[in-house]
Amino acid sequence: MLLFGLKGKRMEESPIEAIPAFGYQQKRPVNKRFIYLVLAIIFLLIAFFSFKAFGPKTKGTISQISAAVTPTLTSPTASEGQTSDTTTPTPTDTPSVTPTINPVDKTTGLDRSKLSVIIQNGSGETGVAGKASDILKNLGYDVASSGNADNFDYTNVVIQVKNSSSDYLDLLKTDLGLSYTIGTTSADLPDSFSSDAVVIIGK
Repeated sequence: MLLFGLKGKRMEESPIEAIPAFGYQQKRPVNKRFIYLVLAIIFLLIAFFSFKAFGPKTKGTISQISAAVTPTLTSPTASEGQTSDTTTPTPTDTPSVTPTINPVDKTTGLDRSKLSVIIQNGSGETGVAGKASDILKNLGYDVASSGNADNFDYTNVVIQVKNSSSDYLDLLKTDLGLSYTIGTTSADLPDSFSSDAVVIIGK
């Protein structure tokens, strides 16, 4: 062979060119903004999940929470051993009438508050007994009760007193004569009667 026949000569080697591998491309430089954006997103996700895991825990809806926070106002009640300052009047309570003048008559010296009187309605008109009752109470008389007479055929005002209280007959006539026309008067009221005098308001 020729190769072995040449002595002292070195076989020159030809340089071999590097052939790029199939599909190989040079790498592009990495965009730093993209890296910062990814890091920011990761940081926000970590912060969000940390807040959810370690943040304040509130259960229930907003309406339930507000209902729990809103204080309930209760009206104060009297404790044991205490009584309320206000009293509720019962239907049987009636206001007392204070005499507008001195019950003692200046002329006779008679004390009107010592004579008990019953007022009766002898006309049938509503409210006449109550009106006469108020007049005598304002003068200081002790009005025991008021109601209807045995009939409604009475004329003017009828006055009856017990014999033991006959001194009051003229005083009753004078006091009632200021508002009414006086009819018949007498001092023959039975001693067994419940009051000292009876006044019947007629038509």
